[in-house]
Order: sequence, then C-alpha cells, then structure tokens
Amino acid sequence: MSKNSKNSVKEPAEERTPAPQPKALNQTAIDPMYIGRLAGTLLGICLVTALLLGAVNQVTKPRIDAAQKAKTEAAMAQVLPADAYERVDTDAPGVTALYRAVSGGAQAGFVAEISATGSQGSIDMVVGVDTAGAVTGVSVTKHSETKNIGTKVVSDQAVLDRFIGMSHDAGDITVNAGTNRFDGVSGATVTSKGVAAGVNAALAAVQGVQ
Repeated sequence: MSKNSKNSVKEPAEERTPAPQPKALNQTAIDPMYIGRLAGTLLGICLVTALLLGAVNQVTKPRIDAAQKAKTEAAMAQVLPADAYERVDTDAPGVTALYRAVSGGAQAGFVAEISATGSQGSIDMVVGVDTAGAVTGVSVTKHSETKNIGTKVVSDQAVLDRFIGMSHDAGDITVNAGTNRFDGVSGATVTSKGVAAGVNAALAAVQGVQ
C-alpha cells in the first residue's frame, strides 16, 4: 500500500458523550404538607369570615326586624285604624298573620299580613277588611319589584287604593278581565296579579273566621 493510501485512511471519529438532559418535572408530585397548610389556611379564612358575618348579623338583624315591625304596624293603622289588633289563628294560604281590629270595644274588621308572589319575588303587604267583607286599604311593606315597572303598582298608593271597596261578593278579584275586575298597570301585569292574589288571600282568610 502506498504512503498516500495510508494517509487517506480516516481515523475513527471521537465518541462523544451526549449532554445530560434535564429531568422532567413530576407534575403530580405535590408536597402533602403544602396541601395541608393550604387547606388549613383556607379553613381559617372561612371560619373568620363566618364569625364576622355572624357578628354583623347579630348587630343588624334586631334593628332590621324592629324597623320592619314598625313599618307593618304603621301599615295596619293605615289600612284599618283601630284601638287594638288581636291576633287570630289561621292557616289560610298566603296569610302570615291575621288580626281582629277592635275600636271602642267593638269589632271593626280584620287586618291580614300577606306574602304574595310578584315578578321578582315576594310582595309583603297588609290588607284591611271591614265587617262587611270589603277591602278598606292595601299597603305594601316589602318587595323586590323592578323599578319603574313593578313599582308602578307596589309603590303607588293611588293604584293600591283601587282595591278599596272590592270584595268577594262577585267572586275572586281578577286583573283586566272578569266580573270582579281590577284594572292593572300597563307593563306591570305580573305585579298587578301578584297584589290582586294577595288581596284575594286576605278576603278568603277573613271569610274563614267570620
């Protein structure tokens, strides 16, 4: 073999060791102690929040209840003025409380506290009924009706006063139709029907105890 042939022979390439690759992170390996600390922290926050809410509720609830009671008593005097209101037992649907109104030692009628259903939730109202079974007044004490829609009924005393003098002599009060018709407010038919249902509940409850 010639000298040139020997020189043309290539030496074997140097074997290289591959660079170490970073280990893949184990996404499922979470420190149990970390989980425990996190759970404990969250539990502590929940407990503190619950205690604070409870403390606030204890302070505010009696005041809210007292204000609502005063509002209801004022409404009772508005729908049927009397010297006293005596609680009467009743299980009539929709009636949360029923009172016999007494003036000068004689019965003047009844006042019913009602919880009716409006378009956005309950409508709490007070309805007065005289001894002849006719409505003497309606007053809404609490509601969630939409402003400028349902409030055109529940917050407008002129509308509520349309019920005065109505009774069940011609059957249940109906809205915008029927022989015992109540003209509801345009655009607030659901609220009008809710209040009418409350008045019907009061009249029915009174008929049940007379």
